[in-house]
Parts: sequence; structure tokens; C-alpha cells
Amino acid sequence: MPFLNIVGPDGRQFQMDLEKDTVTIGRFDQFNDIALSPDPQQLITRKVHCTLEHGLYGWWIVDNGSVNRTFVLCGNDVQVVQGRTLSEGESIRILGKLSETGKPGYWELTFSDPLGTRPSGPPLQVAYLEYDWIQARLYRIEGPRRQEIRELRPQEHKLIRYMEQRNWANGNVPVMCSYEELLAAVWGEEAYHTEGDDNHLIWELRKKLEPDPKAPRFLETVRGLGYRLITAPRAKEEA
Repeated sequence: MPFLNIVGPDGRQFQMDLEKDTVTIGRFDQFNDIALSPDPQQLITRKVHCTLEHGLYGWWIVDNGSVNRTFVLCGNDVQVVQGRTLSEGESIRILGKLSETGKPGYWELTFSDPLGTRPSGPPLQVAYLEYDWIQARLYRIEGPRRQEIRELRPQEHKLIRYMEQRNWANGNVPVMCSYEELLAAVWGEEAYHTEGDDNHLIWELRKKLEPDPKAPRFLETVRGLGYRLITAPRAKEEA
């Protein structure tokens, strides 16, 4: 089974098996599969700093629009993550400490996949959404096909526009948007709205943009946390 060997900036060490196809990493254990704590300086995002995802080309590391970003150490080369595949022995780096002189200390999560696991079956056709901000139009792209999604309500436009903007600010890598974010983005200061309003709006929108709303490909659920909109293709990246 793939796993992460994790070492904190204070030398704390532990190992986590990757038992799910999507593994969230952040500060608090109630919001994440892997909690990087203690974090007294609050440098790590409390809800989903980044995710590990098992996809068509192996395991991906995806930063979730974090303030302090996510890095990968490959040999002597350190790269800022903007959605990339992980190879055996590479280390994810997340800032966990700054000294009085500003020297950084990192959490290092070294990836190991002894069996080189890969999903079975043929690759899926690349599919994503595209939003035209000027014309306020939403399109579903599947391979060479481009279809406009019509009759969106104002709240649905507001949700799409907010989520697309979050993705754009993250280098066009899809970002998980929390329930709280979406409530504020769609309804602003109207305090009587709840998480149930988010869920209902998502369900209504899925019926318009998903070929199968019960198996969403474009508006994904991040269980217990929020939703993610797929607005740009993730091309295969060579190791």
C-alpha cells in the first residue's frame, strides 16, 4: 500500500498509509485525513492545505490555494506545487515553523508506492468547465465537444464565478471551496442561509451541468468540507 513517511520541523516522525483515493492534509484532525500539528504559528491551512489524489496517471499532489503554498522536493530541486504527479521517494514540503530570524522549518512527507499502483481501465476523456466572464456563459468541454449550459439562475452564476476565480488564483488547479466560503459568496450577509442551502444549490446546478448528477465529474464533493469545480484540464505531467 502507498504511504507517507512524515517528519515535522521539530523532528516528530510518523507514517500514514494512503488508504483512500483522496487524502486531505491540513492543520486540524477534525477536517483532514492527515493533521500536521502542532502548528502554533498557524502557517498550515486548517481545512485542506493540500490533497493527495489517486488518478489516471498515479498519485497527484494538489495545493488547495493555501497562503504558504505546497512544495515538492525532487532530488535537489524544490518546486511550487500547481498540480503535479508524485514519484517514488519525492517529498512534499509544507511550512510549519519560522524562527525569530525568519529561517523556515518544514514538514516533509516522503511518498512511497512500493507496488507502483495504477488504476485499471482505459483513460477517461478530458472534461472540464469553461466560464466566459464577459458574456456570463458556462460551457461544458468534453474532448472536441463544447456545449453551453443554459438557464442558470443568478445564485448559480455567483457560485460558478466565485469557484472559477479561486481556481484561477491557484494556477487553474481546482480548489476545494468550503461551505462557509460558498455561503458568503452566494448570499453575502444574509445570515439565515445554511449549509443546506449550499447543498440544494449544488444539486440544482448538477442537474444542469452533469450528464449524471449522481456521479458528478465537474462539481465534486469534498466530503464534510465543501465542493470543488473542475474548470481546467489536468494534463499528464512527466516525472
